[in-house]
Amino acid sequence: MLHYGLCALMMVSLMCLATSAQSNDITGDFSNNYQDSTVDSNNIDETVTNNYSATGAGSPAPVMSSIAPTVMGGGGNDSCLIPTSTGIQLSLIGISSGTMQQDDHCNRRKNARILGLPQQVGGLGLQVSAISVLCQDPTVFRSMMLANTPCPITDSRTGKLLMGKAAISKYRGNPALYIVGYEQDTDFWDALLGVGEDYADEEVIADTGPRLSLSDQFRSSKRRN
Repeated sequence: MLHYGLCALMMVSLMCLATSAQSNDITGDFSNNYQDSTVDSNNIDETVTNNYSATGAGSPAPVMSSIAPTVMGGGGNDSCLIPTSTGIQLSLIGISSGTMQQDDHCNRRKNARILGLPQQVGGLGLQVSAISVLCQDPTVFRSMMLANTPCPITDSRTGKLLMGKAAISKYRGNPALYIVGYEQDTDFWDALLGVGEDYADEEVIADTGPRLSLSDQFRSSKRRN
């Protein structure tokens, strides 16, 4: 009887140890058809913290986005500066830049305005000089010629200002030198001016119109009688 009691005590002790070792795990089929299934009742929470630093400690910091800068034109609305800005972003590097450049047409208009305006309003009153500035544009030069008011040109030998037919004769002598935009439309200018043709036998029509001063010829605000 003593041996049977000792054996029973040892079996109870082994069962208690097995139950204590597997207190967190439950093994069984739980009335399902799955065999040898294991259910773990432990809940493990894991928190991961990433430390970004630009000095090299921890994980590397993410690359910042490249943003094109805003470039303001110097001088406000009275400026002929055109701002341009660009930006490009790659996986490892970003580049952005901003520049300004002059608008030649805007500068030409402003210079002509200052030269042609009367002195009472801050100009110089030089209308012929203002027209000469605008005639540096091929489109303006061609429009003036088609309107029978060719851009004025000076005669270096006599020191006189050539206008009208005298200016056209000067253009015909060397169109590549005197005509603005001649290379872009050579056929048009050669046909209009008759470059290479002989005008010796052409009938010259005398100009019997009123003689106006140089400033009156380029002044549109004064009515002619």
